[in-house]
Formats: sequence, C-alpha cells, structure tokens
Amino acid sequence: MPALNQPEERHLGSLVDLRDAESIALLDSRHGDIGPAFVDIEPLALFDAEWDDLRLDADMLGDSLRFEVAAHWESGPADPPFAGEYRVPSPMEILSQGRMPSSDMLETEFQRSFAAQLRHIDNAYESSRGFMTFLRMVPGASPLEVWFSDLAGTGAAPYPPGYVKLDLTFTKYVETLLLTKGLHGWQYLFADVSLTDPALQHVTEGLRNGLNALPDIFPGLDYAPLARRLAARL
Repeated sequence: MPALNQPEERHLGSLVDLRDAESIALLDSRHGDIGPAFVDIEPLALFDAEWDDLRLDADMLGDSLRFEVAAHWESGPADPPFAGEYRVPSPMEILSQGRMPSSDMLETEFQRSFAAQLRHIDNAYESSRGFMTFLRMVPGASPLEVWFSDLAGTGAAPYPPGYVKLDLTFTKYVETLLLTKGLHGWQYLFADVSLTDPALQHVTEGLRNGLNALPDIFPGLDYAPLARRLAARL
C-alpha cells in the first residue's frame, strides 16, 4: 500500500477525532482506497472534449487526497442542535463525473453553459439536505472557482438560483473541512452573503450552535477565524 501523504493523514485523523468525541454522534464515516492523484491523471481532454486547455491548480498537483473521505454526524443530546456532513470524492471520480444532466433544463444559455462546467467536490451524501460544492472547470482559469449550491434562495443572475461563489480554492476547501468537520452551512462563511437573509435562517442557528460548541469539543483547533466570519455576516 502506498504511504499516506500529509493531507490524507490529517483527514483520517479528523475521522478518528469525530469518532472519539463524546459530544458528537458519528452516524457514518468512510474512506476509500488510495487511487491515482490528480497529477497522474492525463490527458484531461479524455474526460471532456472542451478540456484541452484546462489546467488544474498547481497545489492540486502536489500532495492531495487520493481517495474518497466522508463523514456524517450530529451533536449529542447535551448540546443545542447542530450537525455536519461531507464527502470529498477521489480525484478520478471528480474528473470522470461528466456533465450534470440537469444542466440542459436551465433557463438561459449562460446558465446551461455554467452548469456544464461544474464537477462536484463535496455533497450531502447521506442526509436529505441537498447541498453540493463544485469545482468550475474552465480552460484558462486560474485558480479554478469553487461554487456552492444549497436548497436555499441565494445567488444572483446571471447564475442559476441557489449558486454562490466561495472565496476558496479546491485545496483550501478540502483543508478547511479539517476545521469545520462539515458543519452544515459552513460554506456560507466564505461567500458574499448575509446570514440575516430569510432564505438562510435554517442555516444560521446551526452555525451559531456549532461554532459555540466545537471549540470545546476540539480544543486543539482554532475556531476564532470562523466565528469572526459568522459575526461579519450577521
């Protein structure tokens, strides 16, 4: 078996931390076998004819996850309710997904083209919350954009309803999961949104509860930057 790289060791350690946390009910966790890294998968045009000039971010071609990693959890009965979930696919799964069939159903040509460029890098794999995070595969773009879609009335034209751009790269997104543990709605802390928006009321309470409790559950992690981001959006 190939040796684990640092991101893989940290993510497997994060699953152990969730499993060992007395205040967390871990409903599911999983990780796959090591597969090809992004740097080993080429040419990209094999996956999409429009990817001849697509370049993955430089840090994606360094040490990154080579397997699927996922977790679904909720707070225990002693804490106010909050929960989390994430599933990061392997590099091969991300690149080989193909275009979303639903992209053809969108209203405008721009929206259809935009959705056809998206490949999901995180999703609600077990619950019914319906969120997905995407990498926007645009030839010539650097870094590649990260977009988030939830069952909420966010976003603005010309993009499809419910999509917001995140101030994160792929590598930073995967790294931030080590801190957030997939806390539901954490992605909005990196988006240009107001959490006073009625469309996001279902998210705000869980974020508050989670960011109040997680520092005590995982005292070795620094949640102050996330708390500041939350305060700036209220």
